[in-house]
Amino acid sequence: MLGAILRLIAAGEASRRLGGYVQTTITRYLVLALAASVFSAASVFALLAGFWALNKWLEDPVLSAAFMAVILASIGFLIALIAFGTTREKSRPDAKQALAVTAAPSPGELPTVEDIGRQIEHAVRKHGPVRVLAAAAAGGVVAALLAKRLGRI
Repeated sequence: MLGAILRLIAAGEASRRLGGYVQTTITRYLVLALAASVFSAASVFALLAGFWALNKWLEDPVLSAAFMAVILASIGFLIALIAFGTTREKSRPDAKQALAVTAAPSPGELPTVEDIGRQIEHAVRKHGPVRVLAAAAAGGVVAALLAKRLGRI
C-alpha cells in the first residue's frame, strides 16, 4: 500500500485518488461497525430468549444457566476451531525435514558467530520463532542432562 501511495504521489495524482481511498475505507469500516453492533444486539436478545425458553421448559433457572453455559462454550470452541483452521500456516516442514536441510560446515572449518546467527535467522523465517525456541530449549535440556550424566557439571 505504501508503494502504491508513493507511486501516486510521484505521478501527481495522489490528492485525487487518496481522498477516494480514504473515503471508501472509512465507509467500509463504519458499515462493518454498524453491522457488528446490530449482530451483537441480536445475539444478546437471542441468548436471553434461549435462556427464558429453557427456564420455562425446565422450570429450574440454575439448570437453564448451566445448559446455556455449555451451549455457549460449545459455540466458542467451534468458532475457535474454525478460526484456527482458517488462519494457521499451511506448509511448514516437520522437524525431520528441518534437520535434513540444516547447513553443515565444511570439514576442518568451525562456523563463526555470524554463520550461526544466519542459520538461526533462516530457521526462524522457515519454521517460526516458537518452534525454534522450543527446539533450542529442548537441546539445552538434553545437553545439560548429558553433561551431568557424563560428569562434566
